[in-house]
Amino acid sequence: MRPDRLDVYCGDDLVGSLADAAPLVFEYAPGWLARPAPWPLAAIPLMVGPQASAAVQACFENLLPEGELRAYLADQRHASTLFSLLLEVAGDTAGGFVLLPGGQTPQPPSYEATSWAALAERLRSGPAAALDLMGDNARISLAGAQDKTGIALFDDGLPRLPLGTSPSTHILKPDIRRLDKVWASAANETLVMRAAAHCGLPTAEVFFEPATHACVVRRFDRIALADGRLGRLRQYDFCQLSGTVSDRKYEKEGGPGIVACADLIRRYSSQPAVDLRRLVEWIVFNLCVGNNDSHAKNLSLYIAADRRTTLTPFYDLMCTQLYPGLSKEFAFAVGGRLLPGEIGRPELEAMARELGMKPAFVVRLAAAMAQRVPAAMAQAVAQIAPQLSPTERVLAERLQAFASGTARKLAARLAA
Repeated sequence: MRPDRLDVYCGDDLVGSLADAAPLVFEYAPGWLARPAPWPLAAIPLMVGPQASAAVQACFENLLPEGELRAYLADQRHASTLFSLLLEVAGDTAGGFVLLPGGQTPQPPSYEATSWAALAERLRSGPAAALDLMGDNARISLAGAQDKTGIALFDDGLPRLPLGTSPSTHILKPDIRRLDKVWASAANETLVMRAAAHCGLPTAEVFFEPATHACVVRRFDRIALADGRLGRLRQYDFCQLSGTVSDRKYEKEGGPGIVACADLIRRYSSQPAVDLRRLVEWIVFNLCVGNNDSHAKNLSLYIAADRRTTLTPFYDLMCTQLYPGLSKEFAFAVGGRLLPGEIGRPELEAMARELGMKPAFVVRLAAAMAQRVPAAMAQAVAQIAPQLSPTERVLAERLQAFASGTARKLAARLAA
């Protein structure tokens, strides 16, 4: 019999239940509310009784893949409603909780051994959705419009596929196939992520896996526990925290803009001054490397291992401007402008005033970032190029030239 509810667990503790309804209805478990210090799911208020607010929809809808990938999964799993999709694929989600069909309880983790060669073969012969690597019974939900799947890498370095809701340690992101003119996207993301780290930005650890032609991202929302198990850290993206569904993640569609993102940092972060500086540096880095897809879902806050609430390491960084057909507009308006080439000192000073920061300080941050990008990208290319195919090396060369040129142009506009 098809379950009519999903139970939400944090470890072995029942947080609440999600009812099969449109819109979704969530209710906290009495035992959770009776805890000495219960914490809310994203922006869902801690209160007795069912809730069907925008915060509920945003919290759970943002756990699912987006766009064509969601449509593909809906067709593949015969799941036409949001609840049905969550029931089919949302088990090991981003962050600190799992969703289980009503009446089920968390089970010990288990994994299926595989190899990079086997994964590569399945990617070549199977459909484009990398989620299919895990078979019809996969219940892992990774948000975003890009094909990806969770894998586990332990001390022996051999890949394993998590079964059921077992936690993954890494995310496998093969080349995007759904956009005809997008090529070597995995190499692109690996290089830009490495360059961000070389620029001093806190960034998720990545490596390029040549057999699968994939960017492999170490999950920062997973942590090794003292008993040897893999634990989950609480994490929410800025759409979840602002009560915004994923199809409105861009500012021009009603999603959080830079000011709204800064307000979320001030509201939730344990170190707002540090995280506001990182937000500014992230914006400038994205301008330099041509990442126009840097929307609010690519920003998250989490409860880190030291129990402080901070921005997560940055993720999903790549150069979108290399590809024809993708938007030429930046995801956020900076000083009222959306075209990166029109953003300079006046726009950054205006943004600083909107954020309640000193314009001279923000301009100095931006200039320093623009100066670091060319060397950081060169270092990333030197590290990754030996693992790349000839086609991927062409991408790396174009990416390095593009980012270096864009950063130097931005530095010149800041100095004007």
